[in-house]
Amino acid sequence: FRYLYGTFNPDSQEATRSTSSIIWNGWGIGQSVFKYKAGISGYTIDLENTSIDLSYTFGDEYNLTLGSSAVYSGKLTITSSDSEIFTSSTVFGYGYFSILGIEFGIFEILLGYKYIRYAFIELESESTFTYWGNFRDSGGLYVTGIGLAF
Repeated sequence: FRYLYGTFNPDSQEATRSTSSIIWNGWGIGQSVFKYKAGISGYTIDLENTSIDLSYTFGDEYNLTLGSSAVYSGKLTITSSDSEIFTSSTVFGYGYFSILGIEFGIFEILLGYKYIRYAFIELESESTFTYWGNFRDSGGLYVTGIGLAF
């Protein structure tokens, strides 16, 4: 079992990513949650998306995990400076990651990098019934974590 967490806080932005996964005979499956908040050019952006992670781990005491992610759900809210709110819960995306691990008894220390690219489509405003189009973004976070090896 593994749990990893990463955060990034420059200026008026905040991004976090948390991941939990299970690995059996090298193969792993898990879930990641990515959250992002920012104030950009008069807009406030608040989003969250969830992805399923599939991976394979090479090695035992010292190991390397390589994997990919598929975004399957999320929610985006964009608020303009004049308080118009655009929302979307239609999202798709993908990502990849690599994690280095070192075992100490039953514990495992983890350090990795996770990249994600996603798009929210059909942004609409409930107040004016107007559409904004799409919101696309991508980025990566370094993550650290701990694991339990049985």
